[in-house]
Amino acid sequence: MPNFTQPFVLECDVSREGIVTVLMQGGHPIAFESRKLLLHERLYSIYDKKMLAIMHALAKYQQYLVGNMFRVRIDHNILKFFLEQKQLQERQQKWISKIQAYDFDIEYVKGKNNMVVNSLSCRPATSSLMSLDIDWRAQLLVKYSKDRFSCEV
Repeated sequence: MPNFTQPFVLECDVSREGIVTVLMQGGHPIAFESRKLLLHERLYSIYDKKMLAIMHALAKYQQYLVGNMFRVRIDHNILKFFLEQKQLQERQQKWISKIQAYDFDIEYVKGKNNMVVNSLSCRPATSSLMSLDIDWRAQLLVKYSKDRFSCEV
């Protein structure tokens, strides 16, 4: 259960296919969230995709984060300077106006050290997992049929 007297940590990552966020406190996950990127979002720059992940997480965990100081951990160093930019696209201007309701710091974490969200965002697609399951099942059935102890009834 979350403790509102302690700070929250929000970890975010983006893959080619989707967004993954984890709300943590005291080094333990409280909530996981993921979603597929829409077709037009897949065309965003990596900078915008990472910012989209943060915006998605802020909207999803709003009830935990508004009114509390928290950290956002992400593997894209340039996002630390997002609020200091002078020239912003329209989409980025909308994000700035929404971000102002929150009190947070962005912390850069190397991708290999951001293990929780990296492992979730880099997992293989379901179809390849299904093919592994079918192959595994087929091998199990063959081994089972050749096992002299399992065939005795």
